[in-house]
Amino acid sequence: MAENDAKSGGSSLSKALMVLKEVCCAQDPMRFADLVERSELPKATAHRILNTLVDEGLVRLEDHSQLYHPGYGLLELAHKAWSSMDIRDLAADQMKALWQETGETIHLAVLDRGEVIYIDKMESQKSLRLFSAVGKKGPAYCTGVGKAMIAYLAEEELADAISKQSFIKHTETTLDTEEKLRNELEKIRQTGVSLDMQEHEEGIQCAASVIFNYRNEPIAALSITAPVFRVDDERFELFQKRIKEACQEVSKRMGAMASA
Repeated sequence: MAENDAKSGGSSLSKALMVLKEVCCAQDPMRFADLVERSELPKATAHRILNTLVDEGLVRLEDHSQLYHPGYGLLELAHKAWSSMDIRDLAADQMKALWQETGETIHLAVLDRGEVIYIDKMESQKSLRLFSAVGKKGPAYCTGVGKAMIAYLAEEELADAISKQSFIKHTETTLDTEEKLRNELEKIRQTGVSLDMQEHEEGIQCAASVIFNYRNEPIAALSITAPVFRVDDERFELFQKRIKEACQEVSKRMGAMASA
């Protein structure tokens, strides 16, 4: 391809992207004249670009109003992009930042048929033996990551997840009834943070929060886990703040419209 052609192609792509952004970011649907004015493109160029975007389904033109809207093809592209993303890749830098800041164990988990599956873990820089391991399953009702995820399930899914819990009392603080768990889940929805206060392992506490996808469904959770003896109240409050911020950032990358 000649240099002039390459420049022309790059210029054409830039113009098309500019027009697409104008349509998608406009507060109200726009007419052709509005788009020409906003983009400062020649009418013929703007018309050609819009026709192409409409043909590809990226922009939609209403016949009766002659207004341009974002096309449904954008949703299809977004769905394909989001479905191919690996949550571990999207959360990797946040996990590393939390690990470097706290020096404690960082978990990434997903929910599977009412159980927690740990899919990534960064071990504490200090000596600490934990139940968790990558690929290992754990209960949802007494772990920070588990409660963080089930708190945001739709009622039917939540009822199904709760029905799968054993409610075995692992420690003195384990939530061992559905009523206790539901009360805790309500608190989590209010604060956006899920706490495991030695509920699964004696002497171990964690702060967790949920990660949402583009449908605002809970798809994963992150947690900071540490022994009680080396975490005072002030530091534990910092853990809660940071874990929530990290999950909000990953949720944005997943296309979530709202965060916990």
